[in-house]
Amino acid sequence: MVLGIDHVAIAAKDSKALADWYCEVLGMRVLFDNGQEPATYLVGGTMGAVLEIMPDNGAERTKHQPLDPGIRHIAFRVADMEAAHAALQGKVLGLTAPGPAAGGGQIAFFHDLEGNLVQLVTREQELL
Repeated sequence: MVLGIDHVAIAAKDSKALADWYCEVLGMRVLFDNGQEPATYLVGGTMGAVLEIMPDNGAERTKHQPLDPGIRHIAFRVADMEAAHAALQGKVLGLTAPGPAAGGGQIAFFHDLEGNLVQLVTREQELL
């Protein structure tokens, strides 16, 4: 029934600034801009990862811990963890040292411009 994940949505305080951040820092590109103010964007990478970045409703952000129930991070695949990690030094907040990934490979975490938890992952072999 399900073919895959189409996209993950982030409600952002400043959707343009966050979309620009994902493009500038992670090398993604804008795939769609609805042309409204504030805008909703679809940004993507070469492997098919798509984020919908939309304006939030102005409510205060709820604080949570990484293992609280619910979706807690977005994971992006990278080909070379060492190179990706080095490229992010000084550009992101909270960059962790690479560690072992569930299913094999390595992971590292950091926060995006608005504090969302992001993970980089490499895989020794495909899971599917």
